[in-house]
Amino acid sequence: MSHCNYRKMKISAIHISFVLLLTLSIVSCGNEEDFIPDSSFIKIYNDEFFESSYIPMDIVQAGNTGYFILSAYDAWNTYILRVDEDGEYMWDYKLEDNYVNPIKGLYYKDSAFYFFCMDDLSLAATLMKVTDQSKTAQVERTYGNIIYPLHSSAVDDGFLLESYNRESYSTRLTKLNNDFGIVWEEEYEVEQDVEESIISHLTRIGNRLPFFSGQAGNKYFLNGYYNYSMSMLFVNASDGTQTGVINGFRDKSAISSAKYLDGNSYALSRFDFGENFIIPKIDLNTSGTGISSDLEGNEHPEMMPNAFVYSQIIDVNGREITMYATSTKGGQILLYAYDAINGTLVGTHHLGRLNPYEAIDFVATNDGGLAVLGNTFVNGRFSRITLIKLSEKELIEFAN
Repeated sequence: MSHCNYRKMKISAIHISFVLLLTLSIVSCGNEEDFIPDSSFIKIYNDEFFESSYIPMDIVQAGNTGYFILSAYDAWNTYILRVDEDGEYMWDYKLEDNYVNPIKGLYYKDSAFYFFCMDDLSLAATLMKVTDQSKTAQVERTYGNIIYPLHSSAVDDGFLLESYNRESYSTRLTKLNNDFGIVWEEEYEVEQDVEESIISHLTRIGNRLPFFSGQAGNKYFLNGYYNYSMSMLFVNASDGTQTGVINGFRDKSAISSAKYLDGNSYALSRFDFGENFIIPKIDLNTSGTGISSDLEGNEHPEMMPNAFVYSQIIDVNGREITMYATSTKGGQILLYAYDAINGTLVGTHHLGRLNPYEAIDFVATNDGGLAVLGNTFVNGRFSRITLIKLSEKELIEFAN
């Protein structure tokens, strides 16, 4: 019997029991006829080795053939999981121990999956390619001068890769083209050595930090260390020159998520010494200097202190919705839906009851639903990947 087949049987046999229990939990929260088994599910992907720890990082939908999930395991080693459209296990693969620190930013193009991780000796950023045919990860490209990769994102004509340069004490932004070749690089001075904080973030022995990046018209934005603090920078898309900044305070007060809306408008969230604020629509001066704690917003005391927040602009039944996913103090995943045009709250939804859950990210699915990636703790101890699928009907009911 092959290792893959053995692993598949163990995963299926274990997580189905949790699926049944959690399904009953969701049904009990509303009318049983509102639950649509064909397009809704909850999956927990267990492991026969209970001491192993899995921390999901990102998810992407592979057309109509399911999902690809990127995770870290046992602190910062790299793990990939492939599941079908019903969340059923297809195959998985653990990368060699020298490929560590998988970062957020997972892409599906030309029937292949791409993501970045890091060589544990050289610290160099490494681009990996995975296909359903190979069922393994292969090195596509190594960026020897880019160390400590932190986050990547897709833009109109390529990708952004954020990293930390320990030699110059700077946050680095690298623009890549559609073939992942380097177009330009720019650095933004931190003014002090934050390598210890970076390593603590990467290895998960300390505070996790809200690195992100994105596009806003002819500008890019990124969140990272700058001027002693976690700050949100605005730069020209043509060459990366800085135009503006929203300064945080050390790692105690900062922007936690940002999505561009239109004009000068953004959807933000921020934290400030343990408190959390959601700002569904605000105009920002991207050519000036601001302070994150000065931004308006509604406080949300149910959220975990300095919570991680994930946001996207999605279409729900023809309406543009700003969707936020975060984690509560009570161990649930919490979804907030705001009208993207006027910023009004149109719905909230809690996920999870029997086990503690943490939000990791979500993706709008091709069938009009929502797939929410999270992690849960089986028996309160063992960190595992979970995938929760909401049907189109369920999404419309709370978000429209």
